[in-house]
This record gives sequence, structure tokens and C-alpha cells, in this order.
Amino acid sequence: MRISIFFIAILFFIAGPGTGFCEEKEESAHQEVKDFSFAQYKEGGEQKWKMDGRSAEVMDNKVNIEYLSALSFGQGTILKLRAREGVFDKGENVVHMSDNVVMASTDGTKLTTDHLVWDAETKNVSTDTSVNIKRPDMEITGTGGSFDMEGKTAELKQDISARLVSSGPEVMGSLAGNNQTTITCDGPLELDYKRNRAFFHGNVRVEDSKGHILADRIDVYFNAETRRVKLVVAAGNVRIVNGENITYSEKAIYMVDQARVILPNRPKLVIKNDSANQ
Repeated sequence: MRISIFFIAILFFIAGPGTGFCEEKEESAHQEVKDFSFAQYKEGGEQKWKMDGRSAEVMDNKVNIEYLSALSFGQGTILKLRAREGVFDKGENVVHMSDNVVMASTDGTKLTTDHLVWDAETKNVSTDTSVNIKRPDMEITGTGGSFDMEGKTAELKQDISARLVSSGPEVMGSLAGNNQTTITCDGPLELDYKRNRAFFHGNVRVEDSKGHILADRIDVYFNAETRRVKLVVAAGNVRIVNGENITYSEKAIYMVDQARVILPNRPKLVIKNDSANQ
């Protein structure tokens, strides 16, 4: 549903206390508004989103906004967005947010970045700059990404670093023992919150206090209730490093709850003999 000229007229009526009449300047065809608030509604009257700002400059098809804050209402989820500056494209129903951008969701997800594009129609957001995502069970940084807030999926493009919390006995290595695990990769990283899984691609490295795993791809599966790591599947040039020992395999399946590692297809174990080097 596109924003019409009528929408801009409504803006001035619902701007709230402290809003003055627009002053048209002879040298430029634009209008300025202070302390405003406006919204878009669905056909049934339910509020779709709401946007506030300290000040706005209304131009032909765009509104330049300072100290922007917004609420986007989805199915069981509310997004809160704020930024120092924003540009609302009325024709595309898209907001370009920049300078100290923060997005928080009622499911506990918080995203920070320098620039964010918010599609008010689809509720999706995207960025081409560095981004940080925090949840109770993880913290992820990367460069570039897109986020489907209704579908609860996300993709980070490159330079991924993730810190995860896992549960399980303190046994053999990676992603065990209720400790912190770091996963880095070239990217991309695919996150699926509905299905409780994350897919890491490209030179993936998993590290914790016990050792590390290297692979072309690593899939991480989370417990639906605790949101902690329950299963890790590594594939492609897998190397499990435990102290001086290295295990090579094309695939490795680590069952965190059982502290069990499955290495199919004839894995190769290389054990360093210290006495041979003396």
C-alpha cells in the first residue's frame, strides 16, 4: 500500500503538541515540521507502523528526519528502530536510517549498525555496512546482511564472527560444556530462528577452551527451549584439533548433549610423538 499525498496532509494534523505550521521558503519548495508523529494502518484499522521524529524536512518525494524512532508491528513481534538521521522515501515506502542505528525486537534480538534500510511494507531490513546482532544465547558480527523479520531469518554476507553459548558435558572439545564458543568464517552465515539453526560457510573455524574445528561448512542446531547448541555438523575438509593431535575427516557430527562425536567415512588421526622429536 503506497503512501499518497493525502498521507502527507495527515502528517501535519497528527503531528502533536509543539508542531507549528509549515513555512514555505521562496528559494526552495520544501516544508519543515517539528516534533511530529505519523503512522500507517492496515485496511481493518490495525496499526501497521508508527514513526516519530524531532524534526522533519518534507521535500518532493522524501522526508528527511532527525532523531527518528519507529515501531513496526508484525505477527507476535514488535520492532523498535531508532537512528540519528533518516530519509523516508514516500514512493517506495522505505526508510534509510544512518548514524547510531539500533533495532530491537520483542524476541530479545538487538541489532546495531551505521546504516540500515527498513522496508516499512515488508518489515524487512538490510545493511551493507558492519552489523552487530545480540541475543541472549549469541552475539554475531559481520559485514552486510538482510533480515526477514516476519520469516525470522537472516543472512550475513561476510567476515563473520559469532560467540555462542552451549550446554553439555565438558568432553572433547568444541561446543561443549556450557562455555563460550567462537565461530568465524568468510561467509555467508544463514540464520533461521524459526527452525533453530545456523549455517556457516567458507573457511569455518570453531574454537573453545578444549580445541578447535576447521571445515568448509559448519551447521549449528539449537535447542528450541534453551536456545543453546545441541548439535554441530561439520562438512568438507574437516580437521579437529585437540592439543597436538589432529583428526581429519570429510564429515563430523558432534552431539553436544551426549558428548559424542561421530566421524564417518574412515577418519584419519595424526598423533604427535614428542619422543620422536627429542
